[in-house]
Amino acid sequence: MTKTNVPRLRFRGFSGEWKNDILENNVNFVQGNDGTDKGLPVLTISAGKGWMNQKDRFGTVLAGNELKNYTLLKKGQLSYNHGNSKLAEYGAVFCLRNYDKALVPRVYHSFELKNGDSNFIEKLFESKIPDRQLRKLITSGARMDGLLNINKKAFGSISLNFPSQYEQQKIGSFFTRMDKIIELQIQKLEQLKKLKHGYLQKMFPQDGESIPRLRFSGFSGGWKKKNISEITTRLDNKRVPVKEQDRVSGNVPYYGANGIQGYVESFTHTGNNILIAEDGASDVNNYPVIFTKGNIWVNNHAHVLQSKDNKSDSSFMSYALKLIRYEKYLTGNGRYKLNADVLMKINLLVPSIGEQQKISKFFSKLDQFINNQSKKIDSLKQQKKAYLQKMFI
Repeated sequence: MTKTNVPRLRFRGFSGEWKNDILENNVNFVQGNDGTDKGLPVLTISAGKGWMNQKDRFGTVLAGNELKNYTLLKKGQLSYNHGNSKLAEYGAVFCLRNYDKALVPRVYHSFELKNGDSNFIEKLFESKIPDRQLRKLITSGARMDGLLNINKKAFGSISLNFPSQYEQQKIGSFFTRMDKIIELQIQKLEQLKKLKHGYLQKMFPQDGESIPRLRFSGFSGGWKKKNISEITTRLDNKRVPVKEQDRVSGNVPYYGANGIQGYVESFTHTGNNILIAEDGASDVNNYPVIFTKGNIWVNNHAHVLQSKDNKSDSSFMSYALKLIRYEKYLTGNGRYKLNADVLMKINLLVPSIGEQQKISKFFSKLDQFINNQSKKIDSLKQQKKAYLQKMFI
């Protein structure tokens, strides 16, 4: 007889079908607090990051003096935030791990397991398998506060598949270890980014200086002030905007103000180019400056610069241009614009072409390390996603 209620991927030593039961039969809901625990952290759930301190997320404790309206959650207990978001369309469930006790919003459906593993339940919801049932429970659209209309009784009525407690623990521990591996790799990525930031500060002259604090051997003397028009050529006249529905799909990246928007068949520019947002920049404090190689298509929302032979190196220029604070050069309100004439008159300090190439080669290698680390994290996340789909039912 074929077993139907079993996962596609399973640890060795386990057999038999999983038990199907409603959530309410396997948990005790918790709510409220007696006010005796003072100074507890006030937490909120972010679908992407899990539990976060309200002060860290919002800059203040939103609870104010209304802490009596919050639920006391203990380590190992879970909460369902039935808020709609891009990452969790039907809400997210997280287990409290890093605190012995905390206060969480009363609107969350908080609960503890009667017999079972909290990590298993958290990952079961992360697999999105319960979403099919949660979708059916929504009585209307999201409320003004962003919460879905899923009450506690309805949430408790969803049916889930449970293996033995021991198998739950094995699965929960497996994903906990995997999360730790991903977390460590993310920390490594952040360290690489900090390392790059530190080198940028030391290998380019600071305000009021003409010599960097850290320099490759064999180079000396002050860097020279040049405006961008002296060392680059602007190729905006070759840009062609194309509506999304009119683009012919291909392998050539199609760039807008903030990066790649799709891929097309032909190209407008080739070689080594620097793209700088003209208007529609997503972040004026981290202004979009992108170095590209090969064939690209650029619309009319990004300026295109190319280094003049023997005067500047395009890769070096992309790093130098990224360090500029563009706020003072922008016009308009809301949708800021960097006018072409203004851009080309901005002054930069540049060293000899040989030193430029040495610096750009160094940072290109560092960027490659960062890109490889990002790909490694993406690969681990994809592996985890595949395991979530195969190890739960």
